[in-house]
Amino acid sequence: MSVFDNDRFTRRNFLEATSRGAAAVGLGGLASSTMPTAKSDESQKPKLPAGVLGRTKYPVTLISFGAILIGEKLGTRILKAAIDQGVNLVHTSKSYRGGRSIEACGRLFKADKKYRDKVFFCLKSFTPEKESETDDGLKMLGTDHVDVVLTEFHKPSLKRLEAIQAQQDKLKKKGKVRYTGFVCHVDMNGAMEMVLEKAPDYFDITLMAMGMAAAGKSKDKSDADTQRFLKNLKALREKGIGILSMKSGAKKVVTKGAKLFQAHAKAILEAGADSVLTSMNTLQQVQMLKNLDLKNPHLTPRERKAAVDLDRSRSDACLMCGRCNKVCPRGLPVSDLMRIRMYHDEYGWPDHARDEFSMLDVDAPGLSTACGNCSVCTDVCPVGLAGAGTVQQVASFFV
Repeated sequence: MSVFDNDRFTRRNFLEATSRGAAAVGLGGLASSTMPTAKSDESQKPKLPAGVLGRTKYPVTLISFGAILIGEKLGTRILKAAIDQGVNLVHTSKSYRGGRSIEACGRLFKADKKYRDKVFFCLKSFTPEKESETDDGLKMLGTDHVDVVLTEFHKPSLKRLEAIQAQQDKLKKKGKVRYTGFVCHVDMNGAMEMVLEKAPDYFDITLMAMGMAAAGKSKDKSDADTQRFLKNLKALREKGIGILSMKSGAKKVVTKGAKLFQAHAKAILEAGADSVLTSMNTLQQVQMLKNLDLKNPHLTPRERKAAVDLDRSRSDACLMCGRCNKVCPRGLPVSDLMRIRMYHDEYGWPDHARDEFSMLDVDAPGLSTACGNCSVCTDVCPVGLAGAGTVQQVASFFV
């Protein structure tokens, strides 16, 4: 459960949560999947404010490190600086920057193993049927295990869910992971509801797009999908599933300085995340973390206004609600295309956008004329982003 559960949270609870499970900071062995009890040694406590990552009891720092932007030796330096600053959760994928991101992580861990032991490491998985995918990642990282493999579960599919469970059971049995997890950024409500119905006690961690949940959102809070998302998120937390936030806008806000980033981070934490996964690619962004004050979990009036203003500045950003995928008469992966547009235009990651597009079974030239005058997805998109024009725009990136 997030330390920002306002129904049960007190300042005393928060201070206790920041020290709970502190011995887990140095995870190395796999003798037990149960986290050790906290020690009184102050040196073992996280340097940055921390919460508890669901049933894992891991004292995760409220800001964690998304490694999607790092690569080469500078990327290794940035990761090292983030861990030295106190960040204790890192996420990457073999697909990020053509493998350069995971290589940057591995370069640090191979040079000094203690850095691997200082972090809770998350690795993304695309294909649950291929154990070699995880093995390749472990080899690149120079380690025999990661803490969790977060497997893509973007749409409610029982067959896919069962494949993920089989994958993760096998990985746990072989000592290659400690915990179970999934990642979702398409039909989040559908995916969460299937997990809650079919496997409510199976997963330990999820990495979830939090666009619909941010406090101070400029769109109508009575929106049915938003309320459904918040209800499902709360249900996951009540089941003990740790919530990592992604695609909340943190990557953009981290460049705007400590005060604005602090307001954004607190809004996401208040909405239900245990940690705000943030893509950082400069030493200045990492150094800014020491200027954050996240000890008080509640947004001040000024911070709430800043969160509202920031959200309004992204009022046309894809919420990843999945509505557009469900109505397309041609079965196009519209939601994926909107996300790829975000990578290309909003985030400024053209290489990653191209990598993601290559994973879709679509032809760019054909895509540019596929929609014709159809406006079905536009009619259901809550922010007016999806539509023939936007699909054609994405196609133009890759023709």
